[in-house]
Amino acid sequence: MSGLSLSSLKAKKDHELNKIEVVIDEEDLPKDNFTETDLQRHWADFVEQIDKKGQKILASNLHTDIPKLGKDFTIHIELPNSTMKKEIERESFELMGYLRRKLNNHFIQLKIKVNESNAKKFAFTPEEKYEKLREKNPAIDVLRKEFDLDL
Repeated sequence: MSGLSLSSLKAKKDHELNKIEVVIDEEDLPKDNFTETDLQRHWADFVEQIDKKGQKILASNLHTDIPKLGKDFTIHIELPNSTMKKEIERESFELMGYLRRKLNNHFIQLKIKVNESNAKKFAFTPEEKYEKLREKNPAIDVLRKEFDLDL
């Protein structure tokens, strides 16, 4: 547009009006109390919604741990690796908006802790599979000896 036309002057004025930031008074934002049960119910609802939308990886990551409510409306979750943490942090805007609306509290924060010792170990070889089964049920040794089974 030409800088001298009426339409360009109007567009410039509209642009200037749109640039004005809206200042939100934190005292006016809702800060309702809620229980850990409420939090977990809405968390599960959100996970179900994004799963239906096709965001399977994010849904799986959010389903890894049950959220716990800490002090000052802080939600704590623990994940087995930093990749999952980064994925959730990248997509946390939608999650936090949903929880803040549903719980009517705009002071909710999310804290993610990575604990790699909680990572599940997968069994690949027959020996590893047998050890996993033996951890779950030690009586499997009796079965193996009774029928003289080899690995």
